[in-house]
Amino acid sequence: MNIKVSNLSKVYIKRNKRIEVIKDFNYLFESGKLYLIKGESGKGKTTLLTLLALLQNETGGEIYFDNEKVNSLNNERKCSIRKERIGIVFQDYNLFEGLTVLENIILLDVCENRWNKQEIIKKATEILDLLNLGHRATHYPFELSGGEQQRVGIARAIIKNPSVLICDEPVSNLDDENAKRIVDFINDYCHKNNKLVIVTSHNEYFDTYSDQILRF
Repeated sequence: MNIKVSNLSKVYIKRNKRIEVIKDFNYLFESGKLYLIKGESGKGKTTLLTLLALLQNETGGEIYFDNEKVNSLNNERKCSIRKERIGIVFQDYNLFEGLTVLENIILLDVCENRWNKQEIIKKATEILDLLNLGHRATHYPFELSGGEQQRVGIARAIIKNPSVLICDEPVSNLDDENAKRIVDFINDYCHKNNKLVIVTSHNEYFDTYSDQILRF
């Protein structure tokens, strides 16, 4: 799936002050490529990701998924598109502390009856093994390291095999070994499966893997 943005803008109003975070941004993100967005904090990197993931509304401009204009759709349709086509990896993991690793990964799919429970457990187990987390399936988030929690977040994001994977600082505050493991996995997911991957990162881990680097 390709994502095209045209004259995309985002403005926040804070204490009666107009803060223009993104202004007239135009770009075509193509399937099978890994895009790295770099820049200082507060320059709009995370805002762009949330707009592309349909998590908030733009101030102006248009967003197309392939040939479908999606930013003007109603919230129900946007939610459906996110569930079906977009995987999101949050910087702060967003795991449910009261659920095991396996339960965190399969929760949404089980609740929505999109998979037979045994099938989704099998698929989740395979992904955990790929991420070297099979031995952690019955553990809880508080028992995991930061790198392990981030890998769980990635597993949860790709369990539905999304066309688009959006990652906000997926290797921040991780040691070199864990960062490399995550970068390698995301790179393989993109280039071996012809997926569109968009990543923000303030360090150089993704530089050599990226097809395009955008600087904000």
